[in-house]
Amino acid sequence: MIISDEEVREALAYLQTSKEYCHRATCRDVSPELMNRVHTVLRELPETRDDRVAQAIERLHNNPPSADEVADKIISRTITDSLR
Repeated sequence: MIISDEEVREALAYLQTSKEYCHRATCRDVSPELMNRVHTVLRELPETRDDRVAQAIERLHNNPPSADEVADKIISRTITDSLR
């Protein structure tokens, strides 16, 4: 999933203001049947998306990202992944 700058700002705001921040979500309200269906569908998905890999290779050849762009993506992803 591609994370927008706005989503990163919202994640930071949440992390800075939430007193009940928790690293693990619970699934009490989700039925076991739904969880099983979701797990089944996820297991069938490929681990990599060929179209995204092709786009990345093309970008690296034609217009490689700067170190700042790479660092920005790493930091953004780390922030938003901490909410999972």
